[in-house]
Amino acid sequence: MNTLKLLKSLSEAFGPSGFEDEVRQTIRTWIEPLVDELQVDALGNLLATRKGESKRCVMLDAHVDEVGFPVRHVDDQGFIRLAALGGWDDRTLLTHRVTFSTRAGERLAGVFGAKPPHILEEAERSKALKLEDLFVDLGAASREEVAARGLTIGDPETLWYPFEELSPGVALGKAFDDRAGCAVRIVVLDALKGRSLPFTLVCSFSVCEEVGLRGAKTATFGVKPDLALALEGTIGGDMPGVSEDKCPTALGKGPALSVADRTIIVNRKLVQALEDLAKGKGISFQYKLPTYGGTDAGAIHTSRRGVLTGVVSVSCRCPVATSTHPTASCGWTTSGTPSGWCGSSCSRPRRCASVLARSFSGSGTRSAPRARLVNASPGRASRGAP
Repeated sequence: MNTLKLLKSLSEAFGPSGFEDEVRQTIRTWIEPLVDELQVDALGNLLATRKGESKRCVMLDAHVDEVGFPVRHVDDQGFIRLAALGGWDDRTLLTHRVTFSTRAGERLAGVFGAKPPHILEEAERSKALKLEDLFVDLGAASREEVAARGLTIGDPETLWYPFEELSPGVALGKAFDDRAGCAVRIVVLDALKGRSLPFTLVCSFSVCEEVGLRGAKTATFGVKPDLALALEGTIGGDMPGVSEDKCPTALGKGPALSVADRTIIVNRKLVQALEDLAKGKGISFQYKLPTYGGTDAGAIHTSRRGVLTGVVSVSCRCPVATSTHPTASCGWTTSGTPSGWCGSSCSRPRRCASVLARSFSGSGTRSAPRARLVNASPGRASRGAP
């Protein structure tokens, strides 16, 4: 599997919360040959099933949506005001290039703008910009011209960064929260190709995480797993100005195991099982500093009568400690063409990607190039975003 091509296709797919059709179809193209069943539930979650020798069920979850901004107003001059789908640090939005999706499926380019500094009043100069202070310029001259181009109230927008390799081992793109987790699961499914499983494996590509873990809630209710793991992006703090005791995770130290965050306290026995598994396979790992962020695990572990749930995360650099920013850059340093990718700041890409598969199948190869992941965004970070 060409993991660079995989990550590029996932990163560049359009998929803000509630509008995940394109990214869902992209994922479907990759995984259709690797699973026994594919279905989309009423909310839009893509559920991929590998049948096993028993009805015991393990669910791997990663969300497909990214933060977006629906159109809320178009003024007489054709400038667009936006609302928010998910959380964002508004200070980073100015001058970002954006892409809209119309109801007809057309894509329109624009750019965030604001009053230029040359004409700001003194009081305005010291004011932090908020979303309501910004507009998007499509190059249109009137409200009618915007309408003629097919854009209307409610049409979604996301920030846009074309995926590219900045240097060997470092790539730039958007939406690695949580397309990185999606990539992990696709590589896991590829690693399991042709193997029998002692359990049924369901990969839930969940929607609407950025607006309240909605997809994971309904997916888990339907799947009824015995064990679940959420694969997410998380905050990388290894950068200037962040002390070690306040660094949630660091790049290059392996996948991050959550002990607790704002949405879940992970069962200690499950944490230990993941630790033992990684140590036994010689895989580097780290702990995510407790209390920061939240993931789909918050909804998964409280489903029905409760689900034993863990979290394995991608470390992503960003100077703003949020887990909702979609633009990012990731990097992996390999000793040749990447034959696998873990979707995290991991020293062994395929070994990390397939670690969950091997933990249940009891087998797996150990030969893979070394790798690490960086998550970066021009608008949110000098090198990254969670």
